Amino acid sequence: MYKNSLLANSVRFALIGGAAATAFAVPTVFAADEASADKVERIEVTGSRIKRSDLEGASPVTTITAEDMKVEGNFTVADALRNSNLNSFGSFSERSGSSAQSQATINLRGAGSDRTLVLIDGKRFPGSPTLGGSAANLNAIPMAAVERIEILTDGASSTYGSDAIAGVVNIIMKKNFQGLEFSVGAGSRDRDDGMTSKEFSVIAGYEMDKGNITFAWDHQDREGIADADREFTAPWTNDFDGNGIIDAYTETDGWSYYGANVRHPDGTFQPSTNCDALIAQYGEDTFRKMSGEQQFGPGSDLCMYAYGNVSYNKASIDRNTVYVDANYEVAEDVEWFGRVMFTQNTSFGRYAPPAAKWNNMAADHPENPWDVEATGYYRWVGIGTRDGTVDDYNQDYLTGLRGTVSAWNDAEWEFYYHYNKADNKSMGEYYLSYSGLAYNEANGIDLGSEAGINNMKATTLTQGTAEFHQYNAGIGFDAFELPGGQAAHYFGMEYFEQDFSEVYDAQSEAGLIGGSAGNSAGGDRQVWAAFYEVALPVIDSVEVNLAVRYDDYSDFGGNTAPKASVRWQALDNIVVRASYSEAFRAPALDQLYAATTFSAEDGTDYPGCTSNGVAEADCKEQQYDTWISANGDLGPETSEYINLGVAWDIVDNFGIKVDYFNLNIDNVISQRSITNVMEGIADGTLATTETFYVDRAPGTGGGLGPVLEVGTGYGNTDKLEISGVDVGLNANFETEVGDFAINWNNSFVLEYIEEVTGGQAAEDTAGWAGQPDYKSVFTTTYSMGDHRLSWNMNYTSSTYETKDEGELDSWLIHNISYTYDVGAYGAIMFAVNNLTDEDPVLTSDGKFEDTDLYNNYGREYTARYTLKF
Repeated sequence: MYKNSLLANSVRFALIGGAAATAFAVPTVFAADEASADKVERIEVTGSRIKRSDLEGASPVTTITAEDMKVEGNFTVADALRNSNLNSFGSFSERSGSSAQSQATINLRGAGSDRTLVLIDGKRFPGSPTLGGSAANLNAIPMAAVERIEILTDGASSTYGSDAIAGVVNIIMKKNFQGLEFSVGAGSRDRDDGMTSKEFSVIAGYEMDKGNITFAWDHQDREGIADADREFTAPWTNDFDGNGIIDAYTETDGWSYYGANVRHPDGTFQPSTNCDALIAQYGEDTFRKMSGEQQFGPGSDLCMYAYGNVSYNKASIDRNTVYVDANYEVAEDVEWFGRVMFTQNTSFGRYAPPAAKWNNMAADHPENPWDVEATGYYRWVGIGTRDGTVDDYNQDYLTGLRGTVSAWNDAEWEFYYHYNKADNKSMGEYYLSYSGLAYNEANGIDLGSEAGINNMKATTLTQGTAEFHQYNAGIGFDAFELPGGQAAHYFGMEYFEQDFSEVYDAQSEAGLIGGSAGNSAGGDRQVWAAFYEVALPVIDSVEVNLAVRYDDYSDFGGNTAPKASVRWQALDNIVVRASYSEAFRAPALDQLYAATTFSAEDGTDYPGCTSNGVAEADCKEQQYDTWISANGDLGPETSEYINLGVAWDIVDNFGIKVDYFNLNIDNVISQRSITNVMEGIADGTLATTETFYVDRAPGTGGGLGPVLEVGTGYGNTDKLEISGVDVGLNANFETEVGDFAINWNNSFVLEYIEEVTGGQAAEDTAGWAGQPDYKSVFTTTYSMGDHRLSWNMNYTSSTYETKDEGELDSWLIHNISYTYDVGAYGAIMFAVNNLTDEDPVLTSDGKFEDTDLYNNYGREYTARYTLKF
């Protein structure tokens, strides 16, 4: 049985220590041993189960090494992937104010995180229950145990399954480690006090005659960020038009109409009669009277609350991970392998005090300014801030056997069982109990008294669980000769099942908790699959690869996903490649089975705004009460992916890669934005249903009335088409004064065609806000002796705030690091992230609204010490 040969170590070293140097060069074939010059080592590359000697294959693969992650200033695996140029439009990160505050995802090409498959060592890493089971939580993966990350930017459903539509992220973990390594680090952000991040890890490996065991323990702790601690998220007011009146939302940020307001049945708002007392008690920087006419019509005034004074923008993480990888030769040509990983992550986020309606407010209630029964929109400040603590616990086990069949031309086989269980618990303190409010009213208890407040306090609990069982078997073998050599084949079968549930406490489900959102959901799915690949060396310089996979879903029937690709070694230093693939993606379990849930969604009521004489450019976004429904009638998506590329090693140590891609998805599964719903229903292109609706108050003067509530949900829209070009440059120079390395990766989005409004023609939205058409990552490293200096630049192009109007700034972040190798005493690394202390890109009126694409950390100083034995 093949084990840890000199060649394998050479390939691993090349990938780990010099992937930036080899990524663009035409690969060299290494000798397996000195005695057999004609036998070459073959390794498995992401995107194919067939092992091969060519690292530059028929599909583009970008490698990020563990060293790259440090140089680029990344703290977590999620940071490293978010900072990639391939993360075109950003992706979800830890944020307060979301039920998924502890989670982080990757979104290749802007196609959606549920269309990007995450693997660990080539094995599927299942989705998080908090994310509906459809997207993997990257915060469950330990940074210290990662050897490298391979990103395949090509369709891979024919190899790995349906959710690899936009590509694959394969996280390769450390294995066959020898020795002992300690690492400790800390960081401090300029804009926050004290130490804001801490990390500590231990990696140990022991080599035996017949196997190896690798152990890693990783601790990471990063503090959250309060809105008030950043100028651009702290609440503000600004009398832009100079009329002496502050207009709610158009001249504010960080303020909410859930303050102390009462809505008349006709939709008009007025402050509660106790607004002045609240201002006197808490100050005008907390409660303040403003005009609500632009939002809720003539005669509307508001008592607004500055939630940005107390809320968090970025949630904290406090993660501990234990990782063990082992292998052992149990018999001749048979090896056992296994992996165990435990991750526990605690996250803290803070929301403002509960924002909740006071329904059926009596006409004679002393706080009701109207003479009719009305609805209150209150900030229940006496209860306190809503503090959310999330505990995620992930268990991952994998065990299997692999070996060779010497009698059958050393065919390689593998069988494994994989089990994963995620238990995510979210506890929220200091929410409003409607039962307690009713009890106070029925018994005449003062709502502001200690007894009254205690009666209204509630604690919420959400428990999410996902279980994943997978059985996989396959065999790779050579059969029949072609002019270019032996044809390589791989055949396999797979079965996996997913069980997902997210259960809310009974009071929240019954709608008796104010300031809380969500309903229980659950479902299960079983999938059988068979897959086959063949690599056909037609001639010495041309290899054709064919792959096909058949999946049989318990809830969606069967589907066949084919792929064809070709690799042409045009010259010794030029590789030309092309691929075509088709894919199928079933709806996520939560999209099918979740109960209707409440949320406060951001949207812009363009129809209501313009019908009342306001220019569309002046219509402002605000929060609306929203009900989100699942759709049991959703159909699956289908897609086609085309890639054309060339890799050219121009001269020694200087290479370039260029790849054109086109991803076309039909029957796109998406949740309609509430802006989309309001526009579609207003212009008649979207029918009003139980799922999609807009509830408005009566209008005046011929205009539409203010929106009170919006219903939205999931549906199959016509299409999503993404095309672009990736360009990578790489160079290495050895000089008498040191060595220089340059790695420059660029992604250009040529078109991003999507359905923007209900039922209307699709539009190209590349370059619109949140969808930059160019991202670039440039890293250069200078090394001399024991010293190394690195400079990383991460660039995001400017965008239009609205369609073709209002250009927003580009974003350029500089990260620098210096490493000194002290030999037997270890290595010390000092780094400064965001050297020039850049703010995230803000809207024209100074608001920070795109947390997926930009971060608000500011300048950060970090230090790390590593000691190896």
